[in-house]
Amino acid sequence: MSEKQILVLNTGSSSLKLGVFDWDSQNQLDSKETDWGQGEQTVQNHTDALQQLAGQVQLGNLAAIGHRVVHGGSKYTQAVQIDEAVKASIKELVPLAPLHNPIALEVIEAAQQQWPQVPQVAAFDTAFHSTLAPVNYLYALPYDWYKRWGVRRFGFHGLSHEYCAKRAAELLQHPATPLKIVTCHLGNGCSLAAIVNGQSVATTMGFTPLEGLMMGSRSGSVDPGLLLYLLEHNFISRAAMDDALNHASGLKGVSGVGSDMREVQTAMSEGNQQATLAFEMYVARVREHIGAMVAALAGLDVLVFAGGVGEHSAQVRTAVCHQLGWLGVEVDSTANASAKSDTDIATSTSKVRVLVIHTREELMVARQTRQVLGNG
Repeated sequence: MSEKQILVLNTGSSSLKLGVFDWDSQNQLDSKETDWGQGEQTVQNHTDALQQLAGQVQLGNLAAIGHRVVHGGSKYTQAVQIDEAVKASIKELVPLAPLHNPIALEVIEAAQQQWPQVPQVAAFDTAFHSTLAPVNYLYALPYDWYKRWGVRRFGFHGLSHEYCAKRAAELLQHPATPLKIVTCHLGNGCSLAAIVNGQSVATTMGFTPLEGLMMGSRSGSVDPGLLLYLLEHNFISRAAMDDALNHASGLKGVSGVGSDMREVQTAMSEGNQQATLAFEMYVARVREHIGAMVAALAGLDVLVFAGGVGEHSAQVRTAVCHQLGWLGVEVDSTANASAKSDTDIATSTSKVRVLVIHTREELMVARQTRQVLGNG
């Protein structure tokens, strides 16, 4: 056990998670979080949240601060120490991650003010997907758009996907390299990744965190012709469309209940047909995209469920896996219903292992922070 510590800060749109890790062992010493989007009124923004949470933990010799940053673009394929140039790059990418990069920058600057002498590191969610091949990261658009404007798929939730793949190999006591893994990060934001040899080869999110699966309040993939039609006929303004796609779609938009899967399931149990439709659409999209990820891998050894919904909703896991028998997926209903984190819920005869994993993005940030700053 070292006297030195790493402070990790993980920002959400209206939340902040704080973790304290031992420098040498990487053991987590403490954690705090607040989410004022769920009714917490004692804080109003991320700067207030940082001051409040920092006062609730005992910090010893603080050697480094690590930040989860959602979008690093093409420039950052691994974690980096934060300086003014890095902050400028994070700011430049705000249009591509408007819900995430601005608040990450806000917390970085607040932490610099509070601990001006402590080195800080940015760990990017996009970095893990930098191993995608051109055939998987390019869109079927004019190639000049990619050369001039950098239009390409980036992918997100990389810290979670990377951790889950490594943890899956540990749980199965199997070398990670040959495993063909599909990781399902299902929370308010949702994405899948196809991972082999420990590397991402395909993922569902794209140029922004809006593409892919149906999410809590985000639409996921939509026919671009539909959006052009709505704009062309002045049915909706650009600003209103941006707000609708990011904040009023997904589970929230279809169900009319809310973006929280628990609320949707409660409404389903009360006979709410729109909530039932939203649930069925949600799991159908997950199944469809799992099929795409399996095609990218040319097979499947392990299916992982993580994130708030993936880890805690047995009903979602059952519905997703129900029609995956053709892949060799067999879920033990008893094990699934009682599953705790880091558990195998597949039957003994299942050709595919099905794991429920508690993702640890803060631990991944701590590891990458120490790697960037060295072993000193």
